[in-house]
Amino acid sequence: MILFIVYCIIFFGCSAFTLFVIDASVTGWIFLLFLLCAVTWFRFSSFWKRIMDGKFSVLKKVLYFVLVIFVLGINNRLSRPDLKVSYRGTLIREFIREARNLPVMKGDGMLSAGAALSAKGSEWKAPKGYTNTKIDIGVPIELLQKEGSNSKKLIFQIHGGAYVIGMIDSYRSQAVKLSKISNDASVINIDYRIAPEYVFPAALEDGLKAWDWILDNGWKPSDITLIGDSAGGNLVLSLCLKLRDEGRELPEKIICLSPWGDLAGSGITHKTNLYKDPMFGISKHSFREINKTRPVEDEKQSSKTEKKSMTSLYAGDTDLFDPYLSPVFGDYKGFPKMLIQVGTWEVLQSDSETIFENAKQNGVDVKLQEYEGMYHVFQQVGDLIPESKQAWKEIELFLNE
Repeated sequence: MILFIVYCIIFFGCSAFTLFVIDASVTGWIFLLFLLCAVTWFRFSSFWKRIMDGKFSVLKKVLYFVLVIFVLGINNRLSRPDLKVSYRGTLIREFIREARNLPVMKGDGMLSAGAALSAKGSEWKAPKGYTNTKIDIGVPIELLQKEGSNSKKLIFQIHGGAYVIGMIDSYRSQAVKLSKISNDASVINIDYRIAPEYVFPAALEDGLKAWDWILDNGWKPSDITLIGDSAGGNLVLSLCLKLRDEGRELPEKIICLSPWGDLAGSGITHKTNLYKDPMFGISKHSFREINKTRPVEDEKQSSKTEKKSMTSLYAGDTDLFDPYLSPVFGDYKGFPKMLIQVGTWEVLQSDSETIFENAKQNGVDVKLQEYEGMYHVFQQVGDLIPESKQAWKEIELFLNE
């Protein structure tokens, strides 16, 4: 009896919590309640003893409970709001949303936590067979290389973090992944200066400094791929705009993952995806629970204020429509091959779409890959979800074309 109650609390409770997190359909909740009633009735009916007692009783009970858990799992999978998005993708996206809505993570809490993490320093060590050399060229860079590799290719990775978060270990691990999928190319990470201490154009100047160092040390532009996510995607585009405008050679390829290209927030999805984006959007139910007396218009206004304060940290007094600050307003004539990936639930989705259209109109060989229901820089979870796994396959194909 006690074991049965504990079993129901654990497994039905976990199932109910998951349904709540993924904002499951009504049918999912109805089926969960029906299954709980059915399991309870069966446990205390005369059929229980008749079927479960006797030979192999323990095995039969174990199989019964395993079957119930299996049915619970199927119900959770089929109850997700959008069946086009994988179950694991939905789970991770919505857990991010719930974490983002914790009091400590509200406002600039997420950025503050990231900034504190990057300020701690790192004890990361390269895996066996790789070296990671730290070099100070006026700005800290790290050169990851596969031991014994003869590759002449170089990937210049620029990390994201809204220009307020410095280099963190996930990008060092990602450098290893990039090297592996590009036939052992070398990878450079840059720890550029960040706000609020340094404002525009500090990060761009650091990117140019790193680019000059790369060329001075023997790498050719035709062997270099630039890759960046979020603010890093912004800096990849800004750097190429600057190089192009100065009449200098550009890299062979560009990869932008959820680029933050529009610091003015003028794109359509900055509004239409406001309630979808788990990282930079707004949760309707959490807002109304915490701020029951405040109207929805106040909610939207608070979002605008938060976004404005985030952009102004790096922008300073610079016009937000400056293409070197907001490259979505730039001209991509003469740019190299480009790959852009973005999730359809991001407020920054329109940034990627505008960049794509601009590049396409200027004759650039550009690909835009939009992933249904995905959140900001979903690629960072690696092979954990099908969407990210597919995105990395596309990156690998693009790198090796």
